[in-house]
Amino acid sequence: MLIIYLCIFFLGASLASYINATLYRIEKNIKLSTLLTESSYCEKCKKKLTWYELIPCFGYLLIKGRCKNCRSKVNPYYPISEAFLGGSFLLLYLNSSHFYIWIILLFLFLLSYYDFLYKEIPRNLVHTLLIFSILVFILFIQIPLSVIITIGILLGIFLLTKIIKKSFGFGDILVLLSIGLVISPKQFLTTFWLSIVSALLYAIFNGLITKEDIKKIKIPMIPFISLSFVIGAVYGDVIFSKILQLIIPPL
Repeated sequence: MLIIYLCIFFLGASLASYINATLYRIEKNIKLSTLLTESSYCEKCKKKLTWYELIPCFGYLLIKGRCKNCRSKVNPYYPISEAFLGGSFLLLYLNSSHFYIWIILLFLFLLSYYDFLYKEIPRNLVHTLLIFSILVFILFIQIPLSVIITIGILLGIFLLTKIIKKSFGFGDILVLLSIGLVISPKQFLTTFWLSIVSALLYAIFNGLITKEDIKKIKIPMIPFISLSFVIGAVYGDVIFSKILQLIIPPL
């Protein structure tokens, strides 16, 4: 079983590595003919990477986060994202999650790349995710109450951010709506609050390191929503029930 678990983890991590490299090359307008065939290389000195540097997660550790040739730092987003997708694949596999949860996770991973590195997300990709979630809901989900609760919560968030502060962009709202269509209300609420708490902790930690005012830190929400989605989809019902028991103890 351990071999299977390792294979699932490295499948996710390898897919993350491939997606990251492909998106980077698309952003750099590399020709389609070389997009899938050209070997990976250092962004600074253009030296091709060796086989062990390409090992997901561990390659970063082996080179201590720096290019062997020019000693420039490798963006830590890459190994962290590889570990995230590998661990998420393993968790979803152990939970026997529905196929559409895996697909939505991949959508969120793509959006996280843009949100973390560029602080914006492609509108077309968000719309595609929403259309996919609507189709999943129509074909597989039989809980109309979940839609009512999800829409109610999202409308409340949207109005609150308009009145107080623009904490969420409209794209983030659409992503949350897409998620809410395919998971239970308890899972969605867990996902939402976990994303808020994790983003807040990130802002505090980042503020302590950079000495920057926390209110001025621009937080990429999609990576935190992605992490919270995996936890919520797997453990959301249990977490919500435990928290509810703490707030309202049984008689």
